[in-house]
Amino acid sequence: MIARVLDVGCGSGQSLAEDVAARESQGVPTACRQLIGVDIDFEALRTAKQLYPQFYFVCARGELLPFRTASVEEVISRIAIPYMNIPVTLREMRRVLKIKGELRIKLHPLSYTWSELMTELRSGPLSQRLKNLVYRLYVIANGLTLHFAGFNFRFPLARRRCESFQSQSGISRALAAAGFEDIDTSCWVTKIRRPHAGNCRAIATRRD
Repeated sequence: MIARVLDVGCGSGQSLAEDVAARESQGVPTACRQLIGVDIDFEALRTAKQLYPQFYFVCARGELLPFRTASVEEVISRIAIPYMNIPVTLREMRRVLKIKGELRIKLHPLSYTWSELMTELRSGPLSQRLKNLVYRLYVIANGLTLHFAGFNFRFPLARRRCESFQSQSGISRALAAAGFEDIDTSCWVTKIRRPHAGNCRAIATRRD
């Protein structure tokens, strides 16, 4: 039986390729898995298909996945979930997972958002710095809202955008609220080593 693996926010496909390499190093052959990438950026998907013609790619949002309920064995997101409405996306991820399916996501700690803010305030014209400050303050407020109240909200000045930082306890509560179990956030390293946003990960399963 071939297992279906869904990468939500796959970009140009590198995260799927890295997942394949990691699994092959563990003895899991690519032939046993059907790799599917989802992203809202059509041009990125066009590039992904050129680079990785062996994978499947679909243009869609993480908050509204175009897949049947209980249709995939694994869901991963190594790049994009901090740029989504996380509670809504987690519910969609759980919906498409089969029973005993696994979720693996990478997240952005507050230290990453703070690092972005400090970098943006050091360069560019004053007007751009002020715009960056307003946006990063929104990201921080959105992360605090997720941590304390369990929901995200879109950037009021550009409703298409939704970004937040994630805390270890906050994402654990969000996963539980979405119906996940066996939640593991033990890998939570917030030290920033650019271009990587620390090493904060969460793993969970759909039990029923």
